[in-house]
Amino acid sequence: MIESHRHIGDKVTIDRRYFICSLKETGELFSKAVRRHWSVENELHWVLGVSFREDDSRIRRENGAENMTTARHITLNM
Repeated sequence: MIESHRHIGDKVTIDRRYFICSLKETGELFSKAVRRHWSVENELHWVLGVSFREDDSRIRRENGAENMTTARHITLNM
């Protein structure tokens, strides 16, 4: 379990996330692995959201959303 605390003004929110893994090392190594994973995820989604305005996309029919996601990822990797 990872517990994070967020302080905004006088308000504190606590978020708990649970993970399943076979890692038998220290808690420090586990924490680093979790941070690396979310760092990659957040950076990718931020770029897609800002560069391609992905969150504003209205494509919903059939395979359109999946096709556009593939096209955005290809464009990003170029």
